[in-house]
This record gives sequence, structure tokens and C-alpha cells, in this order.
Amino acid sequence: MEHTGYIRIERKKIPFYLKDKKVHLIPDNPFASLMPGNIKEKEIVKGTTTDNREIIFIGCRYNSCILIYKALIISDYNTGIYPEITKFDRICFEGRAVNTFAGPGRAFTSEKGSDTSNQMKTIIPKKWEDINFTGEAKLKRDKIKLAIIFTIRHNLKYDKTSMGEAIPNFSLEYEKGKNIKYIPQIYLMAYDFFCFLNFRRNIIFNKITLQIKKDDIFYPIATVYVNSNINDDFDRNENNSIISTDCIKFWNKLFSVIALRRTQKIYDNFYIPLNSKEAPTVTYEKYLACALSFESEYTRLYPTKKEDNKSYAEIHNIFVKTADELNVIFHAIQNDQITFNDFFQIYIDGVNKKYTKLVKNSSKTKKRKTDGYFNKIKDSLSKIDYSLADKYKNALNDNIEYLQPVIDQLCKHNNITFPSAYEAGTIFADFRNKIAHGNPEEIKSIHCVLYEIARAMIYIMILKMSDADNKSIKTIISKLF
Repeated sequence: MEHTGYIRIERKKIPFYLKDKKVHLIPDNPFASLMPGNIKEKEIVKGTTTDNREIIFIGCRYNSCILIYKALIISDYNTGIYPEITKFDRICFEGRAVNTFAGPGRAFTSEKGSDTSNQMKTIIPKKWEDINFTGEAKLKRDKIKLAIIFTIRHNLKYDKTSMGEAIPNFSLEYEKGKNIKYIPQIYLMAYDFFCFLNFRRNIIFNKITLQIKKDDIFYPIATVYVNSNINDDFDRNENNSIISTDCIKFWNKLFSVIALRRTQKIYDNFYIPLNSKEAPTVTYEKYLACALSFESEYTRLYPTKKEDNKSYAEIHNIFVKTADELNVIFHAIQNDQITFNDFFQIYIDGVNKKYTKLVKNSSKTKKRKTDGYFNKIKDSLSKIDYSLADKYKNALNDNIEYLQPVIDQLCKHNNITFPSAYEAGTIFADFRNKIAHGNPEEIKSIHCVLYEIARAMIYIMILKMSDADNKSIKTIISKLF
């Protein structure tokens, strides 16, 4: 990609040179390159290319020599023919990840049972309703229509070996026109969604286009380029990725769950491998990131200890009530309504006498048990929620029907016996704590297995939040892990 032209900044027309996503500004002052000046920020910078196309940079930081941006838009038509691009109705994404999800081969059907000695098999395009599919999602105030839409091109040129192609694109159609300033956020929604589908973060969209709607017909208006340094080493396929047939019943809810995360300030997708080369390895950093992601997903799906344990909730409420009563007493002390000695006499002595009377005639064994119960209560109340070990154990037990095949395969490959759920949670949590405190032990086979099981449990929890059915979860987990 190479363009030249002018942009407008601070009421000035400044020449620019764009090559390989880098934008160099050509200043009036020849010494500006030696003294580039302070970095400034601007949400949108507009300009015109030398071939008379509108160009828009979004999320900009610049000085007198260079401009850095998050995304840029180049119009598909000459300036002046249509109004300036400020909004769009639909954004479309194409690329290998979209192909994997949608399956271009789904667009055709092959004639079966033909006698090839007399006639070639016929390849027939399917009906639109059989290959295109839609769903609805609501993200905060936006109502979005999700769609996989195919473009089928035929080529009958004499010297070509290919008759044509079917190109699926993943599109987001907004009920109301969307401002172009949101394109970087929208791109990240699509990026996160396909990272989750493919269990990889090396997702690249080869083409991103904007469309506007007039008289119920969509017209392409511009092409979007995202300033990303991700390498195009994507190598996933339908056998190791989540494809449309795996999640067709809930794909719109899944998109909503994934897409809302960044708006909720959730940035915990580092449990997903960057690429297939990195995927089989475990490091201390990756283990720690996985544990953090696991805990946050568990918190979003499962009840807290107070919600889940009736006895704990009752004791918790008693202590909360007691704290409220103490607060009233302390307030009375501050206002000289009672003295501290009065409080000590009324409250502390009263509690001590009642406790002493309770255990006075008890045996040493019963008294020791009573003291033990008291200490357990104090210890439980000091922990607001389940520990990491408890969460791992609970999630493992709750999802064992999906995880057992994965556990069996991993244990066989690593030649180990899987521990009990309680032991697994303890080992996982202890290893995480040692890493966090700077004294990790050597990574062993059991840690690798527990790490991979944790990643599988994260996927299961997200799928459950997306209303996935049991059969779909089993299929997806068996493909990814």
C-alpha cells in the first residue's frame, strides 16, 4: 500500500507519504525533522490522496514529521461525487479465519452418482438461504445484525484454470448509522471473536470494507486498513477450530459475550496461544496469565461462597449484623453517650461470660472442637470467596463430562495419573502462588496437564455464558483440546 496526498491538521494542508502503513509528513520547515516537536493527539484526521480519494486516519498521534494511527479509511470513489464519509451502516470482514468459520465449500453442492465416462459431475451453487445466515446481537446501545454473506464470482475465461470462487464475509450491520471513529473498537470485537473461534491470536483480515444503505440496498463506500503488526501465519482449519456448524444456534450470543469484554475492561485473552508454534509450550508467564483468566471467568459464571453456601451465608450475616451493632456502639462512645469501660462491660465481658459458660462443663475434647469451629469461622470469614484451589476443584467437578476425554488424552501423552479434583486444584494454585511470589519450581508434566485443563475450563465457562448446549460444548472442546 502506497499513497501520497494532503491531510488537514490545525487548519493547514500538510503533504504526506504513506508506505507500508507508515505515514511520513512533509513539513514546511526543513529543520522540522531535526526538531520534530511535541506529540499531539487527534481522534480523526482527514485528507485527500493524489488520485483524488478521501483518506481518513483514526486514533492519531503526530508531530511535525510523522503520524501514527490505529486505522485508516480510503474511499472507493473520487471526492466530490458523494458526501464525506462520517458514518457507515455495515462493516464487512474477509480473510482466512472467516473462510475457516464459514467454509467457502458450503456454497456449492456436487451432483452425486453421475457416470463420469459420459458426463462430468455438475457443481451447483446452493440457494442463498442455505449458505448465508444471520443473527442479532445487542452491545450496550447498539443493535447489530450479524451475518455471514457469500460473494460468488464465476470466471469463464478461456485460459483460466479456475471457474470462480465463493468468498464469505463476516458483517456487522448497525440499526443506526455508526460513526467512523468507532472502527478501531469494532475491529477489536471481530478480532477477539475470531481469536476465540480459532484458539489463536494471529488473526488477520485481508479485507475490511464499509457500506452504506440506500433503499434497502448496501453500497460499498470505502476500504479500511488496520495498523497491526500481527504476522500472517494462520494455519487453522475446520478440524481444530470452531466453525459455523458447531455454534450456529448460539453464535450471536457468543459474539455478544466476547465483544462486550473490552467495553467491560476485561483484557484476559492471553490464555489463547499467539500462534501454533507457541501453542504446545508452557511458560511461567503463560501459566500465570491462564490462572488469572480462569479466576475471572469463574467469578463471572459461578456463585460466590456466600451465595453458594447456606451455612456460610448465615454466619456471614450474623457477623455483618454484629458489625452494624458495634458501629452503633462506637458512635455512642464518640458522642460521649457511653464510656469505653461501659462498652467493655456490656459487650466484651458479656460475650466472654457466655462463651465461658458454654464450654465450662464441656470435656477437653468438646472444648477443643468448639475452639476449632470458632477458628474455622474466623478463617472462612477472612476469605471473601473461594480460593483458586477451590475454584479449580469446583469447575473441574462441574464440567467433568466435557473434560474427561481431554484428561485421559493428556495423561496418556504425558504418562501420568490424574490426581483427584481436590489435589488438582491444590497443585494448580500452589504452582501459581510460587510463580507470583517469585520462587517457582521447575515446570513438570502435571503442571502442563493442569494448565491445559484450565484453558479448556475457561472455554467451557464462556460457552456456558453464551447458552451453548451440551452437545456443542463437547464437540468444541474435543476439537480444540
